[in-house]
Amino acid sequence: MLTVGLYGIKDTTHGSRPTYTHDHSLAFMRDGRVEDVVSLERITRRKHDNRLEDHIGTLLGERVGDEPVRFVSVNAFVGDSFQSADGNLRIEPDAPVRIDARPVPARVRWWPDGIRRREATGWALCHEIAHVGSLLPFVGRFEPESLLVHIDGGASDSACSAWWWDGTEARLVEASWNLLKEPVNNFNVGPIARLALGLGPEEHLALPGKFMGFAGHGRADPALLVWLQENAWFLGQPDAAVREVLVARFGASPPYEDLAATIQADFEARVTATIQGWQERTGARHLYYAGGAALNIPTNAALEAGGRFRSVHVPPCTNDTGLALGAAAWIELRERGFVDIHGPYLSKSGEAETSLDQIDEIASRLARGEVLGLCNGAAEVGPRALGHRSIVARPDSVELRRRVSETIKQREPYRPVAPMLLEEVARDALGAEVAGSHLAPFMLGAWRLQPGWEAHFAGVVHVDGTLRAQVVGDDAFLVALLERLWRVHGIAGLINTSFNGPGEPIVHTRNDAVDCARRLKLDGVVIDGSLY
Repeated sequence: MLTVGLYGIKDTTHGSRPTYTHDHSLAFMRDGRVEDVVSLERITRRKHDNRLEDHIGTLLGERVGDEPVRFVSVNAFVGDSFQSADGNLRIEPDAPVRIDARPVPARVRWWPDGIRRREATGWALCHEIAHVGSLLPFVGRFEPESLLVHIDGGASDSACSAWWWDGTEARLVEASWNLLKEPVNNFNVGPIARLALGLGPEEHLALPGKFMGFAGHGRADPALLVWLQENAWFLGQPDAAVREVLVARFGASPPYEDLAATIQADFEARVTATIQGWQERTGARHLYYAGGAALNIPTNAALEAGGRFRSVHVPPCTNDTGLALGAAAWIELRERGFVDIHGPYLSKSGEAETSLDQIDEIASRLARGEVLGLCNGAAEVGPRALGHRSIVARPDSVELRRRVSETIKQREPYRPVAPMLLEEVARDALGAEVAGSHLAPFMLGAWRLQPGWEAHFAGVVHVDGTLRAQVVGDDAFLVALLERLWRVHGIAGLINTSFNGPGEPIVHTRNDAVDCARRLKLDGVVIDGSLY
């Protein structure tokens, strides 16, 4: 039986412009194993694409054979039902979809060729649980006595939810629109953040990651915190009016860095306090955390370092890119009790086996200071490149980091650049605790360098003193490359940034990679292990 997870609810307010619904996707699972994950933006090359209704017929036709099929569609606060643009696929739940771990049975009407109806079963699943379910392909199952948490800008009927997992079932502890709405909104629709970065309201999906990096350049100020709280963070006020208030209080150059640091500190404090409060209510020993807010690395690091949980887990596709996968995995979990554990490379693109024949030449060229694109095997799921669709360079040069991040990628200078490194190097460079971190493989945590390692990572230490690293352990090509660099050339890791140009989705196919490498003027591109 093929399970097809689907996130494609249409934004009825903003049409095809990615605003409320975005990052549409499909996921295909069979017998607890992920067969493919399709992020629509990677196929259409339109960032945050939310037009699955236009493309689903082709995508299903390319991936679904004659076997029995069951669909599980993720809802959103703008709606519960899915219908393709041509009307050939309709998934309509039998009842309204509420915040509940149990999927709602749905009627599926499917005419793949537009003429003959094909039988299929289906469910609709609440957005909150789909976020939580996105962890399953990377952990297999949840440990008993665990806290399952989602925090984002808006799900089906909440912006945050917490669930108690007893080993068999998920029980809702709390769900709320308002509990964490302020700190989350400060990062996605806050006028202070927009003014600090010079972004418009239509760029809200780019705002959180940029603002998180920008905040590292300032210092949290208790007096600013009180002032922001007294003014309700200026949420909902026009940018022009807020700018006037800032200029009146601070002069022509408001302290945007310190304002950002104060907002980041408040986010971190309120999210960690809320999750710790749920932990105290339940006695949970493990934390499984998803939703767009879980991309906030300093907060993840604080949760991991806080000692409240024996383990902290965040999936690589923690934002809406993971909803379809989470829905499919949730259905598989309910049926089988577990799913297989996977790495993050789940998005197929006609890949061939990756060769190691040129690994020494690739390492030598990187050691000489070249910047290369990597396009090996299946692509990563989620918003971050993890070595299969990455631009890489040596991490010990500030000049090289500027070339990669600011010249090639045209990223703002305040944004951090992450490295990838071997586990054996990470133990010495970042401390032994990094080896046990479940955040490290997915570039979702932060650690401070041990003394003596500063020169090795001079180009990738963020201004706040942390290294937002990806620790590589089980990918044959990446391990071989990092081993050559370390043992032969004395280079302790690699700059790792996503393989894409400004405003573009991460490259997906080999043709995408070659075209992007030419446009960005990289020194070379590695396709399935072969250097071009």
